[in-house]
Parts: sequence; C-alpha cells; structure tokens
Amino acid sequence: MLRSRVLTALVMAAVLLTAIFALDPVPLTVALALLVLVVGGLEGAGLAGLHGAVARTGWIAFLLALGAGLLLLIHRPGAAVFLFAIATGIWLGHCIALAWPDRGRPKGTELQWRKLFDLALILGATFISLAWLHAGSPWLVFALILVIAGADIGAYFTGHAIGGTKLAPRISPGKTRSGAVGGIVAGALAGAATSQLPDVPYGPLTGLGAGALLALLSIGGDLTLSLMKRHRGIKDTSNLLPGHGGILDRIDSVGAAAPAFALLIWFTRAVAA
Repeated sequence: MLRSRVLTALVMAAVLLTAIFALDPVPLTVALALLVLVVGGLEGAGLAGLHGAVARTGWIAFLLALGAGLLLLIHRPGAAVFLFAIATGIWLGHCIALAWPDRGRPKGTELQWRKLFDLALILGATFISLAWLHAGSPWLVFALILVIAGADIGAYFTGHAIGGTKLAPRISPGKTRSGAVGGIVAGALAGAATSQLPDVPYGPLTGLGAGALLALLSIGGDLTLSLMKRHRGIKDTSNLLPGHGGILDRIDSVGAAAPAFALLIWFTRAVAA
C-alpha cells in the first residue's frame, strides 16, 4: 500500500509539473476542465447522491457550461476580484460549518440538491482560480502548490511526532491539533519562501501571513470533503489514483486555498500598478 502510494505520488508530481510549465494557458485550461469539472464532477455526483447515466451527463454538461461562463466573466473589468472574494467567503463559510458535522447528513441514499449546489460552487471556483493563476504565470500555480504541500508535510510529521488532542474526531479521527499547528507554521514558512520565485508579486512578510491563511483554508477544505465522504459512508471519492483515492481527494486542499491565493495576487498586483 505504501509503495503504491509513493509511486503514484511521484508520477502525479511529474505529470503535474510538466503540465504546469509545458502547457500554454489554453491547453492547460482544457486539461483543468477535464480534471476538475469532468472527473471531479463525476466523483462529486456520488457525494451528493446523483445516480444514473443521464442525470450525471446533465450534471457534467452543467459544470462545463459553468466553467465556460466563468472563463468569459473573469476577463470583464472588476470580475476577477469579485469572483475570488465570493469563492473565498464560501470556503470560509464551509470551514465554520464544520462545527456542526451532522448538518447535511443524508437519511439514506437520496439526492441532496444543496450538496450538489455546494459542489458546483467548489468545483467552479477551483477551476477558474487555477486557470486564472496559470494564465498570469505558471510560477503562481507552482507557488500555491508548494505552500499547500509544505502545509501537508508539516501537518503529517508534526501530528505523528507530537500527537495529542484530536482536531475533529467526528470528521477525521486521524488529524490532531498539533498537526494543524505544524501545518500552519510550515505553510507560513513555505509562503515566505515562495516570495523568491519568479513572477510572484509579494514579499516574504506577506508570504508568511498568506501561507498561514492558505494552510488554514487547506485544512478546512480537507475536512469539508472528509465530512461529505463520512456522510456517504465512503473512504475515498473514487479509486482512480492507487493509494490516494480520487481527484477530489487530491485537490480538496488546493481547491480551498486557490481562490484566496488568486485574491492575494490580484490585490498585490493592483497595489503595485
């Protein structure tokens, strides 16, 4: 299990880095649409209880139309900052809602329209944020991934070394408060380090604070998806990635942090202009 997990992680890292730096914005956006909106959308359908080929085809068509609409809207004056602010607010709301883990629990296998709506917002925000960042510079996407990866690694090793009180035992029993603190500290340090990358418009102090906030949002994203899976009684959203579950299992943290990071980039560029 560990071997397959490590091998899958190495392959994913190689494919991801190649795509980020080798693809131009248009093909990268198409790849994001396939990955986030199509594959992630199919996995999300299961979390919301949407079954049947016709229903799922309609759902994916809706997500692709949403993605196309967001791509058209993002280029209008003032639209980007509005969209990223709304998406960040939605994720902050999801983080607060974790205090009530029984809310939204299905009584059976019925379709949950509210959860489907939430997933559309999450997937749409993830798609447009990453596409916008990459269009600005591949280094921006790389910086975001470095912060989230740093936070994940920091949380993992701190949590295993120190242990202690569980962070959210009813949602994800394996996570500890010490791990969360370690992840936030590691994310802050990674954020400061990313300020030295090409095309990154903020300095080390801003990166330090932003990294901590992004790490916090990434934890919230991870817990939000974990709660959705727990409501459905499943461990992973799919078996697409050996040892890692599905696409949603891998992009939950990045997706939660991407709108806030895009908002930071927009503001730092606006101030510098």
